[in-house]
Amino acid sequence: MRWNPPRGHVPRGFCGALGRLGDVQLVLIVAEPGDPHEGESCSADSPEEFLEATCRYTYGCFATGKDQFHRNIRERILDKCWSKAFAEQMRRTWITESVLCSARKECGPVSAPVVKCCVNSYLEPQLAALPPLAVIATLGAKAEKRTAHLEWALGREFIHAGAAAPPGCNFKGVKESWDRIVNECAGGSPMLPKFRLVPQVCIGVLDSSLGQGSHGFPTLSPATSHQLQTGTSHPL
Repeated sequence: MRWNPPRGHVPRGFCGALGRLGDVQLVLIVAEPGDPHEGESCSADSPEEFLEATCRYTYGCFATGKDQFHRNIRERILDKCWSKAFAEQMRRTWITESVLCSARKECGPVSAPVVKCCVNSYLEPQLAALPPLAVIATLGAKAEKRTAHLEWALGREFIHAGAAAPPGCNFKGVKESWDRIVNECAGGSPMLPKFRLVPQVCIGVLDSSLGQGSHGFPTLSPATSHQLQTGTSHPL
């Protein structure tokens, strides 16, 4: 894995949950971030500021449709789930990665120890912190394989859909696979936990006042980012 903040290589690719944790209705899990965009950089003086900066950048990519991956998620999933303003969609959605750093080669393999560390240390606490009736969906075979054991651990049934990034997003049947996510979120009955209800112990009150980042995009407070990366929250 790579750590090079001036060139954009930091744990990243996650954003959303702009209000209370209890507002989240959809969780999208993708594989790992691709290579940083040209000119992408991340500089900060603390871990909280790193989280804030990367959330702000990722939010902007989805807001503007930076590339095909971002456009697919916004236009073919979020816009179909809720005919709301983008900020409202992102209040209801948490987008995250099964592995938080880029692979050594874009779209290449990631070692099993790295996957295990990321999934168990970061992804599982995120999912445990979110509402038990939120729809959880994996996008792509990598994310599905890496999170298979979490369905049992969390007592949840995930939706498994095709990748949102190329080349996988162009395969036959992938776009149709995203419709199952839409159906669960918009007009369909929410998927009930598969094995047991997960106690809703981590839903907390977040700082819902959003600052304005560059280009006028709302920003996550450091507390919000920290809670969603560590699974901690203030109990109601």
